[in-house]
Amino acid sequence: MSGDLDNVGGGFAVKPFLELTASDLDASLDSNAHGLFHFAQATLPSLLASVPTSPHPPTLLVTGATASVRGSPRFAAFAAGKFAGRALGQSLAREFGPRGVHVAHVIVDGVIDIPRTKGYNVNEGKEDGKISPDAIADSYWHLHTQHRSSFTQELDLRPYVEKF
Repeated sequence: MSGDLDNVGGGFAVKPFLELTASDLDASLDSNAHGLFHFAQATLPSLLASVPTSPHPPTLLVTGATASVRGSPRFAAFAAGKFAGRALGQSLAREFGPRGVHVAHVIVDGVIDIPRTKGYNVNEGKEDGKISPDAIADSYWHLHTQHRSSFTQELDLRPYVEKF
């Protein structure tokens, strides 16, 4: 891992499959699947305890990527970790949703418009070709405030011009 604190997948190995090492795969699984596993085990007891008194359903949001649903050449290790996180999130949603905790998986597909990516030319430089962090926050807030009669299990966020 690169130590990229903005993105758990920020240091993933992008290389042909035959050049991947077991350490590359382990790094993806450790950060994505194991990270979610430990985080969920640490937080779900508090989320469950707050169900009766919370003004909105207690919420656990899992951030994924297109690699959560589709592998691509040179992204095998990254996809393995993201697929595993998505599967874990689905299992958590099915186990804890009926107990009042909203668990949702959010695919964030695109470059997020933050200072570090200011110079990146994506989507041909089109206006709003990067994902606004405020728009992501609005979507996450919407998920958190959803009525329990209509929980979203998965949401896919991308700029209007992003290829997918």
